[in-house]
Amino acid sequence: MPSDTLWEIAKAEVEKRGSNGSESDGVEIGEKSVFFIGSKNGGKTTIILRCLDRDEPPKPTLALEYTYGRKAKGHNIPKDIAHFWELGGGTSLLDLISIPITSDTLRTFSIVLVLDLSKPNDLWPTMENLLQATKSHVNKVIMKLGKKNSKASSEMRQKIWSNMQKDHPVSCLELFLESLAPYVVKDNITDFRFLCMT
Repeated sequence: MPSDTLWEIAKAEVEKRGSNGSESDGVEIGEKSVFFIGSKNGGKTTIILRCLDRDEPPKPTLALEYTYGRKAKGHNIPKDIAHFWELGGGTSLLDLISIPITSDTLRTFSIVLVLDLSKPNDLWPTMENLLQATKSHVNKVIMKLGKKNSKASSEMRQKIWSNMQKDHPVSCLELFLESLAPYVVKDNITDFRFLCMT
């Protein structure tokens, strides 16, 4: 190795990272998709703007909005890319869930559920409708993937459930909301929002 120049060592390192970093499905390692769903005027856009370090007033989301952010990890290293999708209108536009959730994006996908605690009567129906529609569509995508490749489908289901902890709010949501109810009344925190990541 003493005869290798700095450039040869750097080139070998880049080639090594390139061969280890490429995935068979064409999705870059540093590329993730995040889908924000939840209550109308719940603060989804505000969260996205904070993630992107943008200092601008949030505007109401009309239907389905997309934006992205890039962040460099270091010099000459590929940037991390985050794809942000936001479903506006609460539960009125559930059909649009099928656009961001595809078999190509499912491997690097996260869902963020934002609920508005200032409207307790809408809390449960909003959450239930959004989660059921999302789960139904994810199951359709996995079934479609299973027709092409049953091994990939079973790996995807296993990955989804292994990522979700047993005490995760979605897996024990009813218990979580029951435990939350006394605090909403007792401490009068009705202006707060609830954020749940899956």
